[in-house]
This record gives sequence, structure tokens and C-alpha cells, in this order.
Amino acid sequence: MKRLSDAELNAYLAGGEWEGKAGAYAIQGAAGAFIPWISGSFTGIVGLPLAETAALLQAAGWPVWRQA
Repeated sequence: MKRLSDAELNAYLAGGEWEGKAGAYAIQGAAGAFIPWISGSFTGIVGLPLAETAALLQAAGWPVWRQA
């Protein structure tokens, strides 16, 4: 996360989006404007890395994509 100016920090706090968030932000919300780059999996940052998990399951022979 970039260093925030007082104006950016105060506006973010006033918006209330930080409430109830681990670390007081969600990269997929307004705070995403404060993240100039990420290294690694975006889905790993916001939760379970779905693409990587599906690839691992498929490589292990698990039928990830099957018709119901």
C-alpha cells in the first residue's frame, strides 16, 4: 500500500468501508486505489487462490469441471 496523504486517509476513513475488514481494507474496494502493484496471485490476496487451486486439483486427477 502506498503512503497515504492526510486527505486520502481521512476520506477513506470517513467512507466507512474499512469497518469489519481484516487490516481495515479490501483491495477489491475503494482501498484498491492505494495499491500501486501486487506480487503474486490477486485471488490469493483477496481469499482462496481459485485459479491455482483448480489447477492443483486438476493435476491431482480431481474432476474439477464436471457436468451435474
